[in-house]
Amino acid sequence: MGNTTNMLIEHLINGFHFFIALVLCAVMVLGVDFFQPLFGYLKSTNKDTLLALFVLMLPFIYTLGILIDNFVDDVVFRKRKKETRDENRKTARELILLTNDQNQANQLDYIRTKIRITRTACFNFALITLFSLVIMYRTYHFKYIAVLIMISLLGGLLTFLAYWSWEHNTKSSNKRVSDGFRIYEKHRTAKKEETTTPM
Repeated sequence: MGNTTNMLIEHLINGFHFFIALVLCAVMVLGVDFFQPLFGYLKSTNKDTLLALFVLMLPFIYTLGILIDNFVDDVVFRKRKKETRDENRKTARELILLTNDQNQANQLDYIRTKIRITRTACFNFALITLFSLVIMYRTYHFKYIAVLIMISLLGGLLTFLAYWSWEHNTKSSNKRVSDGFRIYEKHRTAKKEETTTPM
């Protein structure tokens, strides 16, 4: 179960979000003025060089995606994940192995992809929102209060939607697995009855 290409895309997406959060964290700690020379260099650099730099950073972003996904899964969402597993002790992997249904495997894998992306995005969006607010306040205080409000509302909405999507997809996955086991047991019972029924 699991698709290499999907996993690559997942980690790149999560890693890119987390990379943005790290950049904002660095700006928050060191200040905007500290990065002015870097900003000036990037502005004066041609597009081909910027594209080459971006490509060279992809392995780093991919690694960040793996690290942050594991951290969010094992630490941030640990309690909530345990609660959802308690509601459905049987796993999708068990169902796939029992039924050997490739179509069902693809559907469950797609749901798991959405679960992993939205779970980590929820954490990353919260960090990006927090760091952005701190940077804006330290730089301008309440001079641009409308911008602070907009960042708060937009960041809060994205964080909420990511969490809501994670919870929705997790429940959908649990229900699909439960239904799959029920159908499997029903078919297995029917086959047993057919074999034991005298001609």
